[in-house]
Amino acid sequence: MKKALFSIVFCLSTFLLMAGGNVKFTSIEGKVIDDEGNPVIGAKVSLLDLQQEVYTDFDGAFIFENVSKETHTVKVSFVSHEDLVTKLELENLLKTAIELQIQSK
Repeated sequence: MKKALFSIVFCLSTFLLMAGGNVKFTSIEGKVIDDEGNPVIGAKVSLLDLQQEVYTDFDGAFIFENVSKETHTVKVSFVSHEDLVTKLELENLLKTAIELQIQSK
């Protein structure tokens, strides 16, 4: 019984390690700054094609987790600033870091 259980655990571990090499999801960590380089607190950051949105924290930072590795449309909105819409092509990385600058109206 112990040998059978060990074999099952070994096979599952091997499968998970092999599958991990072909990860199809990533994280997007970013920061929103204004035209003077200051962090923007409370800006809405959206992945339009996935219909996901988050808000920036006190450092202007945000994160999306488990995002498919393809091209996404990102939109940043904040009061009294121009909306920023850009395409983001994700590469074969475990994490993608971006900085988005928005302009005052």
